[in-house]
Amino acid sequence: MACNSIICDWNGTIIAYWDEKPILESIAVDLFKASIPFRPFRIARILKARRELETLYREGHSDKFDFVKEMFRIYNEMIIKGLPVSFIHRSIDRYAKKQQTQAKLDHRVLRPIKACHQAGRTTGILSAGYKYGIERILAVAGYNEYFDFCEADHLKEDHSRAIEFGLNIYKNKPKLLLKLLRDRNMDASTVVYLGDSEDDEGCFEIVRYPVVAFLAAEELKERYARKYKAFVPENEKDLANYLKYT
Repeated sequence: MACNSIICDWNGTIIAYWDEKPILESIAVDLFKASIPFRPFRIARILKARRELETLYREGHSDKFDFVKEMFRIYNEMIIKGLPVSFIHRSIDRYAKKQQTQAKLDHRVLRPIKACHQAGRTTGILSAGYKYGIERILAVAGYNEYFDFCEADHLKEDHSRAIEFGLNIYKNKPKLLLKLLRDRNMDASTVVYLGDSEDDEGCFEIVRYPVVAFLAAEELKERYARKYKAFVPENEKDLANYLKYT
């Protein structure tokens, strides 16, 4: 058995959304409801943020990172900044428990990861998603205990008030993966990395066993199979066997 560690992306790999937009929207909706009818200025600010976001979503951006960065800027400046951290956590807790949130989890990935963890392998997450949200969603589904670590972005705060959601891992994953391997004394030649997007491409160059997630675009599956000899599982059994015998 050559592989002893499995590291997964989150967005688009374990869960079927590609950035933190659903969580951010959920917080904004909860804040709007909590502001009626006594916080008219806050309501006006939320509605202004909504208009700016609708324009952003409609017009898009040629560079995905710039699009995501602008989306976070709007949410951070007009929704998140100054909120009690407890309010944000309660909102995320509610979001994690929703049926439509849980339905987005890809159990074709989670079940093989659980089996690998139970067999004694190290399993973890490296993601530009938000650590608290990831852990709460997995806890509701009963899978949080099957990951040894979760390296993800955090909510910056000061005296229990939110400053902003950080965006530190996106575009920096290869460098942070190398740091993670050093800090945890993990040998890249014994690591599986499971990802789905161009943001994971640099990680595929580092580890010996790159695997493309089920939710990835077909074009990326074909490209990474050619370029990195990445494994592209056809189904859950295919992935489970690969992880078991690699």
